[in-house]
Amino acid sequence: MTGARPDAPPDLAPRPPSPDSLVRQGLAYRAAGSEAKAIEAFKQALAAQPDHLGAQVQLSAVYIDTGKAALAQDVLADAQAQAPNSAVVRRLFALCHLQRGALKRARQDAEEAVRLAPGDGVGHTVLGRVLTREQDFRGAETALRRGAELAPDTTYCLVHLGYFLMNRRRLADAAAVADDAGRVAPDDFAVMLLRGDVALRRGRAEEARDFALWALSQKATNREAIRLLVSVKARQNWFLGLWWRLTANLWLRVLLVMAAVPFGLWFVPGVYLIVGRMIFDRMLKAELKTVKLKPTF
Repeated sequence: MTGARPDAPPDLAPRPPSPDSLVRQGLAYRAAGSEAKAIEAFKQALAAQPDHLGAQVQLSAVYIDTGKAALAQDVLADAQAQAPNSAVVRRLFALCHLQRGALKRARQDAEEAVRLAPGDGVGHTVLGRVLTREQDFRGAETALRRGAELAPDTTYCLVHLGYFLMNRRRLADAAAVADDAGRVAPDDFAVMLLRGDVALRRGRAEEARDFALWALSQKATNREAIRLLVSVKARQNWFLGLWWRLTANLWLRVLLVMAAVPFGLWFVPGVYLIVGRMIFDRMLKAELKTVKLKPTF
């Protein structure tokens, strides 16, 4: 006896995962915020079945989420070839064009998606996003509200309506939408950011801080969550607030230097920026230490 294990019978040999199971795996990765793993899973599904429409749609959606509109369009071209009347494919095309600044084409695809599926709330929301970029605010609000009405349990629709209202300075309306989104999906990352941003705009810095830390407990390196926490700290401390405005505005820094030069204090703005950065980094590091990561893939 050589000790070698005999080959398993053909019917007992391990089989590769099916395209459908790979798509489900990719969706799980995407929900956990592991976009790279999701992309790999969807690619494997397409390698096994190149015409798998679900894998094409999901892969293009992740590409859009990660700012890779050109790659998404390549995948969507294959999807459209086999599903020319798919409203989902059309609205994804609209998001690609929106990301690349082709607003006319984005509007055409978004309107076609709504025509193909008038009861799809996400399609109306995508149209509302396009109209917002075109500064057709009345039309945008109508589309966004229609999207939330058709899909009241879809956070995508609620979050975009909430941010639209917040940016239009209708904070009470935005807060009501944020509360609705919180009831639908309190642990959703985008919902936590919306609730934090609305709270901050309403002057509730401590509440906004809680939402920022809650979001960071899911994605500790996410730029938007860190941006919210930074905004909170700048609001809570006038010294850091002024420092934050100076770092964000070149012309304000130039004016400060020009005002200091006649007094021989030209070096003060530079020292202020350096010291402010040191204090800010220390405060942010202390806040991030309180974050406990949730288990992920």
